[in-house]
Amino acid sequence: MNLTINDIGIYLPETTIALDQIRMEPRLSDAEIKVYQRFYGLKRVAISDISLEDMMFRAAQDALARSHVAAVNIRLLAHIHTSPETHIWPNDLLARLCRRLKLQNATVLAVHTNNCASTLSGLMLSQNYLAGTGGDGYALLLTADLTFSGILQQIPNTTLCGDAATACIISLNGSGAVMKSVELDYFGEHAKGPWQSEEEQARFESGYTQRLAAIMQRSRQQAGLKWDQIRWIFPHNVNVISWRNVAAKLNVPLSKIYLEKLPELGHCFGADIFINWRFASQTLQPGDHIMVATVGLGAIFGSAVFQLAEQEPSS
Repeated sequence: MNLTINDIGIYLPETTIALDQIRMEPRLSDAEIKVYQRFYGLKRVAISDISLEDMMFRAAQDALARSHVAAVNIRLLAHIHTSPETHIWPNDLLARLCRRLKLQNATVLAVHTNNCASTLSGLMLSQNYLAGTGGDGYALLLTADLTFSGILQQIPNTTLCGDAATACIISLNGSGAVMKSVELDYFGEHAKGPWQSEEEQARFESGYTQRLAAIMQRSRQQAGLKWDQIRWIFPHNVNVISWRNVAAKLNVPLSKIYLEKLPELGHCFGADIFINWRFASQTLQPGDHIMVATVGLGAIFGSAVFQLAEQEPSS
């Protein structure tokens, strides 16, 4: 049974803020702002005025409306996130969302241990869950984070993070984009993430390009494709420099990597790949292949390839 992404809903804050207006602690210095702007390609960051729950609700509403899938047919509601969330049972976040969205038949769970790469883990989990329950119905995969602290808002010397939510309607053997391959690779020696020593961080950075390029090569090869058969690569929006290095390593043009939203939104955690996919969807044609690629703190590298549904022949 093949996992299919039937549609993607999104919620983005109505306004974004310039880097020198970010109210994070410790505050960014003028020199740091210039580095993020000139070298990393960041100009503004998405900061939400509404709660995480409301962000997720709006993204889910968008996905359900676009796909015309009835709420009663959602069998799984999964929240994919990077920042830790704590809620009191039984009135927790996902229980409230189920009530608001009228998902009376949905099992709820969350995935976050792979940080920004948890999105791909969530896709695999959704596929296994739907297959294990007979293959009928749909999963609603919500990828959402809220940057409520300075620690969450900055990955030092790498990127600045913003707020966003996406919602994927997933089924098995549906009529949307079919997952042709998915690959994840783990490097546990970097499990401390941002709390690594300087020496550990230096080793992580020195191997970053090679590891990301390698996982993308593996997912492409597993899908049986050449690079010129892939229409777009939808990346996590970390910074332009890292993707320029990966493109060079893969010998693919940087223009194949969709980076248009990086300057105005920042890095919206695991939601990036689906935000980019949604905004680039008007450039896609039936039968196109696309790749998503992301890295989670703790050194989890992931990539997947999808093929859009072929256009049905006219009768």
